[in-house]
Amino acid sequence: MTVRTRSLLALCLAVLLALSLVGCAPKTEPVASTEPSAAPVESAVSAESDKKVIDHNAEGVVNFLHIYPEHQKTMDKTYEVIKRDNPNMVINETVVPWNEATKTIQTAAASDEMYDVFFMWSSQVPGYNDLGLLLDLTPYMTDEWRNTFLNDAVLQEYSVGDQILGIPLRGTGVFLIYNKTMFDEHGWQIPTTQEELVALCDQILSEGIQPISAPGKPNGFQLESARGRVFDHIVYMAGRIEDPDRLTNRVTEWDGLRAQSAEIVKDWYKAGYFGANALGIEREEGQTVFATGTSAMLLCNNNELTALHEMVDAAGQFEIGSFMWPAPAACDKVLFTSAGFGDGWGAWSGSEYPDAAAAFLMSFCSKDAMTYWGNDELCCVASGEVTYNDPVQQSFAEQFAQGGEYRVVADYNSGNLGDLTGQAFADYLASDTMTADEYETTVEQLTVRAIEDAEE
Repeated sequence: MTVRTRSLLALCLAVLLALSLVGCAPKTEPVASTEPSAAPVESAVSAESDKKVIDHNAEGVVNFLHIYPEHQKTMDKTYEVIKRDNPNMVINETVVPWNEATKTIQTAAASDEMYDVFFMWSSQVPGYNDLGLLLDLTPYMTDEWRNTFLNDAVLQEYSVGDQILGIPLRGTGVFLIYNKTMFDEHGWQIPTTQEELVALCDQILSEGIQPISAPGKPNGFQLESARGRVFDHIVYMAGRIEDPDRLTNRVTEWDGLRAQSAEIVKDWYKAGYFGANALGIEREEGQTVFATGTSAMLLCNNNELTALHEMVDAAGQFEIGSFMWPAPAACDKVLFTSAGFGDGWGAWSGSEYPDAAAAFLMSFCSKDAMTYWGNDELCCVASGEVTYNDPVQQSFAEQFAQGGEYRVVADYNSGNLGDLTGQAFADYLASDTMTADEYETTVEQLTVRAIEDAEE
């Protein structure tokens, strides 16, 4: 690669990755012997299937970048699985803080010293692909490998068109947790429709208990998440769930649909479903409300599960569970579009050992490796083969398996648009004069401004 080419690549990265964070060049440490004489892993392409068949006994070197020092024990176990499957593979590990990952990749790519396999967020796939950084993994994706994932949506999140350009690791989403002990004692049933959820909240309120803890600080937080779940089903029933502008976060005229979702959740807010001061409560306070038995349910992210278990055990040791946010009775599909697998891996298109990189990822996705991540680290992984020891986490995984379809992924740098639209909803909830239509108009204007700013 010439100096001029590297300079142009660095400039493109700086423009396309506007959210990149300041970082420094990493220190590379070998996981196994780094003999320079290793020959590339060999593969053959089947004329019938156009799929590459990897020779897992061949030699290859994989320079690997990740951001998980807190998960190093599990990472080391994963390397053991990879080395078991690929005994002649050499793995060189680099670890950087999460907020230095993008800058580290930018620097490595521009200097032609790129990592063979590297951490990336799913939102970075289009930009990295535009720069030609990503190895097309489609030829390596056998039916056997594809069938190990929860669903096709987790791979689509790392795809551009028909090309699979990355592999998901773990998911994040907002879930409805409930106090199983309290439900059993009061004879409350798990709701199967949105109408039943409303009736359940009314029943819980009548018994002097807060139905749902939904911390609303900052920017509406979990109250905005609740509105989003309601909104999904409204949009679906209106026939706009597959609108290309919706899927790329470019809708600037919602024709009252967003206002409708806001009105529904504001009615719940005013009725006291979320407590007296939900907008003033942050995540930890919301967890405390639930853990102390003040509320029967909690809206929380799946990565809060470990902390929540500790709080519940310390406060009262009641049993907890989770169930899918239900759809309205008139809706024929339960949606969870915000379920996503943002943490994942890419492989470098210019790797000297592309087949080794693919073999590395294939073994990383194996049931053995993913079980370590699922049960040792309480991650909700993209694999559909893992059985979780924690029943709540198992429920999360089952909900993830149903979700992810029709996920909204902006095809532009949306910046802090999510924070701004969430705050707009919080302002609407707090206001005695702002109408739902005015809230919708505010969101539309914010979206227009974000698109214009990104395309200047």
